[in-house]
Amino acid sequence: MAELINHYNLTVEQVKQEVQLLTVEKILHFPCSPSNRDSFYELWNRFGPEAARTAMIPYVWQGKVPLPSEFYNEN
Repeated sequence: MAELINHYNLTVEQVKQEVQLLTVEKILHFPCSPSNRDSFYELWNRFGPEAARTAMIPYVWQGKVPLPSEFYNEN
């Protein structure tokens, strides 16, 4: 299994705070892949906001998407 690189050098708690900024409205314009967006919507609708946000943690952790706080200017 490949090692997950902490791209932004954040703590686990900081990454969890970052994904709390994601909502079904905001994910529409967030720079992620269409499959990430679709998964986010599906998880949100089936299991709730926490499931959708939790699924985004690895993408933020690895730097595959920008930090939501920087993208939405919510520092």
